[in-house]
Amino acid sequence: RGACVLLAVQHRAGPSVAVAHRPGAANAWSVVAADPARDLVFVPTGSPSPDYFGGERLGRNDYANSIVALRASTGRVVWHFQTVHHDLWDYDNASPPLLATVRGQPAVIQATKTGMMFVLNRETGAPIFAVEERPVPPSTVPGERAWPTQPFSSLPALSPHSWDGITTSAACRALVRGVRNEGIFTPPSLEGTLVVPSNVGGAHWGGLAFDPGRQIAVVPVNRLAAMVQLIPAEGANLDSLREQRSRIGFEDTRMRGTPYIMRRKILFVPPTDVCVPWTPGALVAIDLRNGTKAWETPLPPQLGGPIVTAGGLVFMAATMDSKFRAFDIETGRELWSVDLPGGGKATPMTFRGA
Repeated sequence: RGACVLLAVQHRAGPSVAVAHRPGAANAWSVVAADPARDLVFVPTGSPSPDYFGGERLGRNDYANSIVALRASTGRVVWHFQTVHHDLWDYDNASPPLLATVRGQPAVIQATKTGMMFVLNRETGAPIFAVEERPVPPSTVPGERAWPTQPFSSLPALSPHSWDGITTSAACRALVRGVRNEGIFTPPSLEGTLVVPSNVGGAHWGGLAFDPGRQIAVVPVNRLAAMVQLIPAEGANLDSLREQRSRIGFEDTRMRGTPYIMRRKILFVPPTDVCVPWTPGALVAIDLRNGTKAWETPLPPQLGGPIVTAGGLVFMAATMDSKFRAFDIETGRELWSVDLPGGGKATPMTFRGA
């Protein structure tokens, strides 16, 4: 990933504490979208760094986790909309933005790892479907100040935002025992935090597809949970931690410049137990005429995008079971599937033969 400077932000405590924090990141590593007629480029930005502890970057961290509209001819910022404030969950905007006409307005659509869809006016950044700032849980980690609210789209959630941790699997119960669990945007903690959705989505880098005639947006989502824990680095032996935890799939990473080691794990117990009580993936259709969920089709986890055709078909080949599928866009019914020699972790293409 390239690097860019995180712009100066003003902390909520008051106007006298505007401080420029420069830890880096908040770069764009997904695909940008261009509107040549309006001389606009739409940039989905990533998380500030380090991503699981924000004590070195206090504030909202403007321009990170955002859709940034730039004047294509000059590079000047026209507007920006932040989908996650002071990100502590690796909820970067991994999906490419999609340009469409929605409710008669030129729109840019952004699906996020939080399992939300934001539909904004392309020229102004104003939400076409309402967005509400809601209170979220505070951090209990020394040195951290989680942002007190987060933006919630009024459109239906694309994937679950909470899980009570109840499971029939003893191995899964052991992974979530004693962790902090207060729903989406519960900050990472010293005892461990249940993170729903996980850092691989909700929506992921496959992006979404849109049927302009039917005004239906189709989004592949993952519906996995994760556990994230911050471990004080002083006196800790990272090599020993990695050796102890590698047997059960934990990832331990020293977050440079912070007093913590980050430990995380997608809540999956091999060979087949994904811990959560619902299917680990789905294809979700949102009707943007009325802002309702049109349908939802369960799928395995996936990393890749769908396409739609004028004939009312949705094609997708990104699932972990290495299948290529076709769906009816009106109902979500699977019409056919074929086995691939490997996972099709890319967006399909259609064309008309001679």
